[in-house]
Amino acid sequence: MRKASFPAFAAIIVLSVCSERALFSQSKLQLPVQVQRGQELFLKSPKGIACGTCHTLAGVGTAVGPDLKVLGAAVGPHGLVMAMHMTMTAYVQEVQLASGIVYPGMLKGKQGDDMEIWDLSQTPPVLRKLSSKEVKSMKSNTAWKHPPSTTEYTDQEVADMVAFIKWASTGSTKLIKVDDVAEAK
Repeated sequence: MRKASFPAFAAIIVLSVCSERALFSQSKLQLPVQVQRGQELFLKSPKGIACGTCHTLAGVGTAVGPDLKVLGAAVGPHGLVMAMHMTMTAYVQEVQLASGIVYPGMLKGKQGDDMEIWDLSQTPPVLRKLSSKEVKSMKSNTAWKHPPSTTEYTDQEVADMVAFIKWASTGSTKLIKVDDVAEAK
């Protein structure tokens, strides 16, 4: 019975990945202009660290931070702006190595005595593979800030990024108004 369900599960995963790639690979001419602008800001921000440096969405970016597709499908523009402006997150910790090096990091995974921790002091983040003995401590972060919270995006740029996140998460092409995001700041 288990063998029969694996191919079905694999087919669901393949279809999901293919539909996400197909959604993203649509010609930019078919996308609303606002979604196009948001996509550009997601991938390359002229003002700071782009969202795609740490997040993946519509098949592009780096899967360090939480999945924005889930968030984009679950909350409205106001909630997305609030998440962008969070100064700290529960995921980022201050990592102190036995060597004395300290950096903001995110635990990707731990298996036995081996750990993988994203080093957020690097741009783009670097995945460090360490043994538990090399890590002296991991505690609540008090210094690292979520990059969008320190970047002076205009309300229009924020609306554009929210439009891209909503499109990539749900397929929505609804215009995100500046008023929809200005109130959330």
